[in-house]
Amino acid sequence: MNDNIILINNDGYGAPELKKLSQGFTMKGFIVAVTIHIALVASYMIFAYLNEAKAKDIPKNNREVIRFVELEAPPSLDETEIPPVKQDEVVQKVKDLSSLQPIPVRKDIADDVVLKTQDQLDNITGNVSREGDSVVIANTNDIKIDNTIITDKIDKLPQDPVKDVYTLSEVDVIPECINLSQVKSMMNYPTLAQEIGLEGKVTVKVLVGADGSVLKIGSLTGPDAFYDEVKDKAMNLNFTPGLQSNKPVKVWVTVPFSFKLK
Repeated sequence: MNDNIILINNDGYGAPELKKLSQGFTMKGFIVAVTIHIALVASYMIFAYLNEAKAKDIPKNNREVIRFVELEAPPSLDETEIPPVKQDEVVQKVKDLSSLQPIPVRKDIADDVVLKTQDQLDNITGNVSREGDSVVIANTNDIKIDNTIITDKIDKLPQDPVKDVYTLSEVDVIPECINLSQVKSMMNYPTLAQEIGLEGKVTVKVLVGADGSVLKIGSLTGPDAFYDEVKDKAMNLNFTPGLQSNKPVKVWVTVPFSFKLK
């Protein structure tokens, strides 16, 4: 037992044995690699031989044969015979074309037009339209003519109602808050939100009047714990009036309020 311990701890002993051992493993690995390579080459050659044998077993009748057939050259245009045209067909075509042409009228017939004098035209008692065609007009006593001026009727047409409240995208000049920082400094952090460590951002829609004051509180978004405080303080906001066609109008404006614990 002690001899084995001495041999293992001796640094100068065992090198030849290890060298022989490594050479033995190297040789074994080389032999295994050569064997695998030879096996792969042999399997490839066998697979190729089997494919060639299967190709030879295919009957010749199943093979497709493509034959090329030489076509005759097309006849020359000079040698093409034009079929003779029958005289009856030419005459018939000429007759058809002549029927489409206008037939001139002799000058003596064209000038034979009866013209009425001005006295004869004045003596016509029938109703004549502006184009000269005679028309029949009903009894004028039954016709009611409205002499109302057209412009008066246009003025009486129903006009579109004037819009009372606008959004930011509908006005020419949007309102601007002039005391936002002052109102924010007046905000009191809700006790419940402080106890639970709640923070958040609340946005409120306010209806700004034509004089810039807040007329009404609209919808709110954000944590519910801050709603009461925002509704109370948002009524103190003041804005520059929104303008539409250079006239102050009512506009809905969205104002954000942030609540953060120090």
